Amino acid sequence: MDQDMLIELKNVSKHFPGVKALQDVNLQVKKGEVHAILGENGAGKSTIMNIMFGTYPQTEGKIFWKGKEVRFRTPLDAQNMGIGMVHQENSLFPFLDVQNNIFMGHYPASGAMIKRDEVKRKTVELLEELHLEHIRPGTTVADLGMADKQLIEIAKALSQHPDFIMFDEPTAALTNKETAILMDIIRDLKQKGVGIVYVSHRLNEIFKLADTVTILRDGQHVVTGPVGDFDNDKVVQYMVGRQLDDQMHSLKKNAKHGPEDKTILEVRSLSKKGAFEDVSFELKKGEVLGFAGLVGAGRSEILEAIFGYEPADSGEIFVEGKKMNMVHPQVATEAGLGLIPEERKVKGLFLELSVRDNINIATIRECKTGTLVNRKKEIERAEQSVKQLNIKTPTVEKAIINLSGGNQQKAILSRWLLAKPKILMLDEPTHGIDVGAKAEIYSIIDNLTKEGVSVILVSSELPELLLLSDRIAIMYHGKMTGIVERSELNDDAQEVIMRYATGQG
Repeated sequence: MDQDMLIELKNVSKHFPGVKALQDVNLQVKKGEVHAILGENGAGKSTIMNIMFGTYPQTEGKIFWKGKEVRFRTPLDAQNMGIGMVHQENSLFPFLDVQNNIFMGHYPASGAMIKRDEVKRKTVELLEELHLEHIRPGTTVADLGMADKQLIEIAKALSQHPDFIMFDEPTAALTNKETAILMDIIRDLKQKGVGIVYVSHRLNEIFKLADTVTILRDGQHVVTGPVGDFDNDKVVQYMVGRQLDDQMHSLKKNAKHGPEDKTILEVRSLSKKGAFEDVSFELKKGEVLGFAGLVGAGRSEILEAIFGYEPADSGEIFVEGKKMNMVHPQVATEAGLGLIPEERKVKGLFLELSVRDNINIATIRECKTGTLVNRKKEIERAEQSVKQLNIKTPTVEKAIINLSGGNQQKAILSRWLLAKPKILMLDEPTHGIDVGAKAEIYSIIDNLTKEGVSVILVSSELPELLLLSDRIAIMYHGKMTGIVERSELNDDAQEVIMRYATGQG
């Protein structure tokens, strides 16, 4: 037996009703190895990690932990053996404080008594390690931003000092600064002999960190090899089984049609205490207005205020010249607005409902015959959307919680396409999405604007904003610091945007 081998999967398969999520997959991770698992959304990456973490058992195959065959019945079984996991969608308790979230289930104790002072001390140490000194152990998790929640999720996993830890899209909500901190922590874990599985759609991270790469496609193993055997083009081709260059090239902004002169949305001096202040802008018909800025700059909060999810304290909003009082999302929806939020599982999806329900919920009135919902029409509309957006699901009756992140995102997008919005607001629409699904979403945005739909796009990926936007507004600490016009979106635009986004413009 290889003494360095931590975990080994042999011919592992996982079947759900109507879906073969994994089929005959082999995987090995050694001490001190960073093993990257890549693939499109729905390729089986999260499934394989959830099996190794005991979230659900494999249907077939064997798992060996340090040379001995094991079968994890619950995550607690895996944790007790020294296995940790950082989930893509955070698993924190929003109304508990930070320290209780981190040590839930493994409190330092003396007999039946929890050592509260030790819990606080160890929490402070973990927060300092992650450069989160601005967060107090007693802070309620619900009061934290998306990036801080993700870092608390990482602290929670590190608190158990695992021998083997899995990271599922850990940097999707992080800034470059926070990502660099995490990279250093992973390198430190590697030096200590911890085995690591790392999943990310950001290929530059893979080439910086990984020793070994495994690529999955449609639940099957495609290739495994040293990271030096791969480059960007080879990875993408293995992942999607096709070339994306032509599709992406057709979306270059120099080939974009221009927006019309008609103003569809006007925001005047919009403010919300603690979130943003005195924000004003116009959105033209058929325009993509990008919003750049660091995490916490107030971009998401502006979209939620315009949509009536968290109304602004002051300011004015005009849709097609008519002043609106956006006190509730229903008002916004009736005015022709749609919103795809950043936290899709918290604010965008009804997780226990079906794909059919989630797609039709914003336009359910159109499925009614009299006072009753016409189920046949609901199913037809959902099946048409699934086909149009290439949503991978065995049936529209499948609970949406069982779909991959990319397919969940496309289901939310199809909901608003059915509503035929005049204005669609997208908050990090490609967060945690693979390159193939990204290209599909980019094409949808481009086609929408050709049809006269106006788009507000919030993204932390500057290349994405530069590719899709007609203009880019920049936020810093709740204030709009500048707007880069279409004529200025050249090779130097990225540097200009970053200056404004860091308050140096």
